[in-house]
Amino acid sequence: MFIFYRLLLAHVTADFPLQFTSLYWFKIRSPLGSFLHSAIFSLFAIVLVWPYWNLTRMREFIFFLWLIHGIQDLLKVVLFEKYRLDNIWVFLLDQTLHVGFLSMLFSFDLAKLTPLEVLSKLVSLYNDNNVIIYTIVFISIGFGGGVLISYIKNLFYSTANADLTSPQRYIQVVERMLIMGIMLLKGYYYLAIPGIWIIHGGYVTFKNRKEERFRLSSMFDLFLNTAIAVSMPLVLKLN
Repeated sequence: MFIFYRLLLAHVTADFPLQFTSLYWFKIRSPLGSFLHSAIFSLFAIVLVWPYWNLTRMREFIFFLWLIHGIQDLLKVVLFEKYRLDNIWVFLLDQTLHVGFLSMLFSFDLAKLTPLEVLSKLVSLYNDNNVIIYTIVFISIGFGGGVLISYIKNLFYSTANADLTSPQRYIQVVERMLIMGIMLLKGYYYLAIPGIWIIHGGYVTFKNRKEERFRLSSMFDLFLNTAIAVSMPLVLKLN
């Protein structure tokens, strides 16, 4: 699982925080956009498996992932634009397939690779699976959680496409990461979470949003942000 975790980190980084609005629309306008996105993922993957880049099977596997990731994203764009299939089920299937293709490293005989010899603190951090796993979780919950919430909201009270490009998503990224960080701390730090709720509610009031539906949307965001950010640390603590 050593290599798998590092490739998964490359995936969540490229798919969530680096899925910029301009790149998203480039993917919509041109097939090259999907392969550019795939190239960004591949570059991160190369950086994270660089110590093993001398292995031919590693280079072959990264090329395979670049190609299949690009094709998969291209097909997803077709589903979005031609067939209007943009919903939570397509999102979950897309992410499941990405992780499934990463798991094919077993077919390339890469699963048995061992950590590097510890020569420095940087190498020690690289070797630490816990550091990699927590980074994956923070990125997934912080950035990917926003995409998931957008689709969940659509599932309940909207027929429009999920909003995946709003600049306001970064405020909620910080909110989810703060809640999750608080939950991971030892002690009674979780008592600070209501303070985040107050700040969230104050922000909504300050923006003076009068539409009842939008107000419901904001409260739904608060509930889902908390639920997602709290649930993952509880799972990690159980393990």
